[in-house]
Amino acid sequence: MKAMLAVHGNLAANPRFWPERKDEDGHVLQARWTAVVIETRRVRGADGEWRDDPDGGIPVTVTAYGARAMTLDRCDMHCGDPVVAVGEQAATEAYATRDGEPAARMCLTALAVCYDTIMMRRHAEHVAQRSTPLERRDGADGPARGTEDADAS
Repeated sequence: MKAMLAVHGNLAANPRFWPERKDEDGHVLQARWTAVVIETRRVRGADGEWRDDPDGGIPVTVTAYGARAMTLDRCDMHCGDPVVAVGEQAATEAYATRDGEPAARMCLTALAVCYDTIMMRRHAEHVAQRSTPLERRDGADGPARGTEDADAS
């Protein structure tokens, strides 16, 4: 039995790509694309406000092979990009944190990886809102958007 998993978060670093090649015995090694996605969880604090989990994000190694890997390499994804990955859990990988502490992360064999367009749109709107002068922002000393009186004719 295989379960499909979905992971959404931001790329922790630029993805790595290895093109298809032959080993010394002449066997063909598939192309491989791999990236670490940091899935940030939101938790509700005692005051009822939502915050990022104080334990930090959950790293997940996402790997694609063959034609999928070659396609993902052409997508030109970069560190910090919001993505969604769907696939099958492959294994758990042990590693050491920057502080030298042992840790582990889930590994996902990707069937699909795409940009998280919702998060990209929210970010673009946030940037646009911050660059708009305060007096021109929605809700700043004026009627709410869409509530202006229609021109009486």
